[in-house]
Amino acid sequence: MYKKSSALLSTALIALSASAVTAQFRINPYLQQPSTDGMLINWFTTSNTPGAIEITGPGLSSPLSFSTTPSREIALDYTSGEDVQTIGGLSQGSWLVGGSGARGNNYKHSVDVRSLQPGQTYTYTVTQGTETFSRQFRTAPSKTNWQSVRFVAMSDSEIEPLARVQRTQWAPGAGAASRPAVGSAFANKFGTTTLNGATVLRYPLTESEGFRRNLQTVDSRNPDFVVMPGDIVQGGGYQPGWDEFFRHQAGEFGDNLTKRPLIAAMGNWEVFATGVNGGYSTNTEANPLNNGPRFGRAKYKSYIDAPSNGSVNAQDNYHRVDYGPVTIITLDSTNGGQPGGLNEDRRANYPAGTRLTGRQYTGPGTDTQENFSVDDYNATRVDAGYERYDFDDLSDFNPGSTQWNWARQQLADARANGQIVFVQFHHAPFSDGEHGLPMNHVASSGQGGTPMRQYHSMFEEFGVAAVLSGHSEMFERSFVDENRDGLGVHYYDVGVSADGLRGERRLNEAPGADFYNRELLNYNPFSKWSADQSEAEQWQMVDGVLQLVDGGKHYGHLEVNVEKLSSVLTEGTPAEAVARITLTPVYVFPLLDANYDLIGTERREYGDEVTLFLNAAGQVIPEPGTLGLLASASLIALRRRK
Repeated sequence: MYKKSSALLSTALIALSASAVTAQFRINPYLQQPSTDGMLINWFTTSNTPGAIEITGPGLSSPLSFSTTPSREIALDYTSGEDVQTIGGLSQGSWLVGGSGARGNNYKHSVDVRSLQPGQTYTYTVTQGTETFSRQFRTAPSKTNWQSVRFVAMSDSEIEPLARVQRTQWAPGAGAASRPAVGSAFANKFGTTTLNGATVLRYPLTESEGFRRNLQTVDSRNPDFVVMPGDIVQGGGYQPGWDEFFRHQAGEFGDNLTKRPLIAAMGNWEVFATGVNGGYSTNTEANPLNNGPRFGRAKYKSYIDAPSNGSVNAQDNYHRVDYGPVTIITLDSTNGGQPGGLNEDRRANYPAGTRLTGRQYTGPGTDTQENFSVDDYNATRVDAGYERYDFDDLSDFNPGSTQWNWARQQLADARANGQIVFVQFHHAPFSDGEHGLPMNHVASSGQGGTPMRQYHSMFEEFGVAAVLSGHSEMFERSFVDENRDGLGVHYYDVGVSADGLRGERRLNEAPGADFYNRELLNYNPFSKWSADQSEAEQWQMVDGVLQLVDGGKHYGHLEVNVEKLSSVLTEGTPAEAVARITLTPVYVFPLLDANYDLIGTERREYGDEVTLFLNAAGQVIPEPGTLGLLASASLIALRRRK
């Protein structure tokens, strides 16, 4: 498979991207809720000082001016555990904004700017005291007057202060047998760890450096928006994680979201409060809510403001954004249960000896997590001051639920209006990775994404082009064509934005030194490509040292380009095609010198670029001559699944 690379992204370029917060700004302005007529702009300050914002640009004879009344976000206060936490390699408390004891210094400013013109660039200038911050944003084009839309999908950044000094485990994949050995200069430089009983190398970049380089690569392509299907931070209830995320996205380490909007989904880490704050526990004194999942969701909802979905309790959980001809439908896959135990699934429900083994599959299951029940979530106390947060806000995703019915309505409406539809949620339904097994499998993680397979028939019915997920911390594409008509759905796991670099599971799951030499489990019969197995590492001697020159698993993202086609079509383009989607898996390749010091990074493309053509109704057209092939492949996959 070929690889395409672009110009070196040097350390100097990374430095130029940084936009440090100042004494007034805790988080620089960042963008959400794009539309044809405007944008939502949020920022955070360390003091209760009103702010002001001006908008200038096309159609405005004079600036639009707004003032803010900041709200103190009590859910964002540091906990006592966070105040005293120590992180090896960092000075104690150096990552806390304002230092230890600076608990109540999170004030939110929010301005919803509308009545602007479609597809136009506007300048916004925010003033806080004597300080100003200025950037530009672009409104969405109209659905009839557009030429192209570019967006990027990336998930599982799971960023935290520890990421500055931590190098993740680098799970061996295809070609890894040629890696430098334990005890080599490479291993001594970056370290090793134990994974599944085997000694494996650590990745050359720290997680923070990898995230920064990944975001800089995204910025160099100037996408219109970014979708992040979950696991944004290493613990939604961990305030230093959120601080670190915005340092990278709207602060001292980078400014990606100050120029383009974020469309986010909740992941399992967003309902986890991290160790110092009680994790998934629903009976703990580690955080003010006495409940890890509630604490995580409260913080998420302070930062992420989604368009209205018609539900007060479930606001921000699931939502829809139309960006010109493109529709992004976001679902909440973090809970599949209902009060009283209905659909509450867990591994303990399946006694030893009754659980599936190997590639056996009997159905998707009903819940993506066994860590807490709806009753647990709703039963614990709420401290004074948190009344503004809704705590009966878990959104069941199973058939017949409010979210399920909402999703069907939105998909039907988008299809009726000729939109090009993408769906995002966190738990990848089809995966050969860590979380690809259902709850009743002996090797289940207890957080499998298979219950979200229940949506596939709906997605196929309404012509969803692609589903974007994460969770297994790997890069994988699957294609599912249930009715074998050639019009299936592409599913992506894009969980490689900053944290883990995992691989495919093995048939024998018992830990051992030979773990990565064993047969692959291949549990996902719909898998078409993975960076782990389809992109072999290529090692060569360069200047007397063994270097990786191409391939392998790296931090990256999926770039999606939607283009309107001209009236003069190129050869091979279906006659009824009016638009084209190109889905390109991108990786950020580290370049090392003879001492294994980082020179820079390159944007490279994996060899699994997918091109889809669309008709005037926004639906994908089967490529000529592929209908029978796709049907046969899908039929084989269905037989394998049984």
